[in-house]
Amino acid sequence: SFEFLSGDSSESSPLKEIRVAMALAPREPLALFLALLAACASAQDHCQCEICGVPGGRKSMVNGHPIDPNPAPGEPRPYPPKDDLHVRNDTKVHMLISAFRDPRCGQTIANAFLRARHPDRIYAGIVQQNLHDKDEFDCIAVYCELMKKEGHETCPYLNHLEIVRVDAKESKGPIWARAIGAVMVRPHHDFCMQVDAHVDFMQHYDDALMKMWAMTENEYGVLSTYVGNVKQDLSKSGHVLIGHPHYEIPFICKTIVGGHGVVRNSQATAAYCLPRPHLSFTWAAGWSFAKCHFERVVPNDPYLEGMFDGEEFSRMLRLWTHGYDVYTPHRPVVFHDYTHFRPWQKGRESTWNGNPPGLSYALKRYFSLVDKQGAEKVDLGPYGLGKQRTIDQYIEFSGIDPRTSKYLGLEKCGKLKFVPFAEDITKVRSPIPEYPVKLPGNHSYGHLEPVRTIDPVYVEYAHEMIMNEKQEEPSISHERQKEEFGNPPERYWGDMFRKVIEERRNRPRPPPTPTADDGPSWFEMGLALALVVGVLYVAKELVANCMQDDNKRD
Repeated sequence: SFEFLSGDSSESSPLKEIRVAMALAPREPLALFLALLAACASAQDHCQCEICGVPGGRKSMVNGHPIDPNPAPGEPRPYPPKDDLHVRNDTKVHMLISAFRDPRCGQTIANAFLRARHPDRIYAGIVQQNLHDKDEFDCIAVYCELMKKEGHETCPYLNHLEIVRVDAKESKGPIWARAIGAVMVRPHHDFCMQVDAHVDFMQHYDDALMKMWAMTENEYGVLSTYVGNVKQDLSKSGHVLIGHPHYEIPFICKTIVGGHGVVRNSQATAAYCLPRPHLSFTWAAGWSFAKCHFERVVPNDPYLEGMFDGEEFSRMLRLWTHGYDVYTPHRPVVFHDYTHFRPWQKGRESTWNGNPPGLSYALKRYFSLVDKQGAEKVDLGPYGLGKQRTIDQYIEFSGIDPRTSKYLGLEKCGKLKFVPFAEDITKVRSPIPEYPVKLPGNHSYGHLEPVRTIDPVYVEYAHEMIMNEKQEEPSISHERQKEEFGNPPERYWGDMFRKVIEERRNRPRPPPTPTADDGPSWFEMGLALALVVGVLYVAKELVANCMQDDNKRD
């Protein structure tokens, strides 16, 4: 049997042809044979070709090795989604953006609203690090100017934006900045997405991410990987160009020893034809997507000042020991602008002190966290390891020994098994830890301040990010990509959709508010009647007075 995959297209595809043919099979066996033949021919060298057994069809692969993407019978399974937020259109998605002297931040925010299927559910918290005496731009002001280019007379969604503005001279590194961003995660935010300040998204990315997260079947699932190049991999219409016909996706398979002897991610390899997100032992800072309780339980450590290498691995170890699991997405959704050497970028990085006074203490915290042999123990407070899993379990799970910073070469990539743990349900409702020191800079809301005046040239610099996207369309159409995206299990998708729809149907409806088309209201009719009675009374009095005057003259 062939289950029709998701999508709303009427476009022909091999799966549709097969379904139609199977419906005709009892009466037209020749039609079935011919349809299968045509479907296989059109699916040559494509992931779906597995169903036909045609040479050249691809099975799921990671790092050049075939894998079985399906869990074995009886294998431990994660804790499933606890609610239906991923199927609701009003679910709040909060973006955490850290921008270091980057005007493209405004374009990233514009992209987030313009590409979303439901832009009214998108929110953003921005940590802007500009040189106050030099950088003549502001993230929100650039966003507003770019939205004018899109035909908006007023700047939309300002009440969805929060910003902390910090002088770049006071910046203490990427982890420090991301930690500030956590204070803008609010209780009403449901899903949180950490992204760089220079990204674009596939069309209707919000729907795709909800579905992809549900496909992990894990309340504590985190989607994350390195992302593709916006100028090569995404069209102007928001359609994915990269990875066809085998749905290639970056997959981080290894770690190396970085600066100061800390563990860092290695360059990504590739995965092909994944039917759903796949378990990983690495986390990427440039893009991740999860329920917001992830940001509350495993916030970035503000004391890791000056660190770059070690950012991703330290958070990976923390989140995994807290019971979270990282999954490489099976389809690309977010795309990064890797442009360098633009006029506005000249000398930008030299502003940040790469060896700040706090770096030595940050390294102490890192080595204490990973239990490095001989390291000084430091009280990490809310930024330490969890109690759901241990470092020893992580070593066995991943083949990475953080105590010695060595990769043990166990070739675990793509073959990981979920490690069960005793759930702490309080984590789902936990608050963000209080920021440990005075918040730097100034904190504001987009709709509570006047939009700042900026140099228009920076608007054009920001807009370059999408102006260089390709005009072409993908070899596998956007609609067909949606069909072949796949679906979560019915109990976490279709059943929940139907339940939400039924709830809306059964919801008590308020009495209809009268409109001009509904005719006059009771109040209006009463007022009119009173006026008529008043006019008649006045007329009667006038007539009576006239008759009296006539009688007197007679």
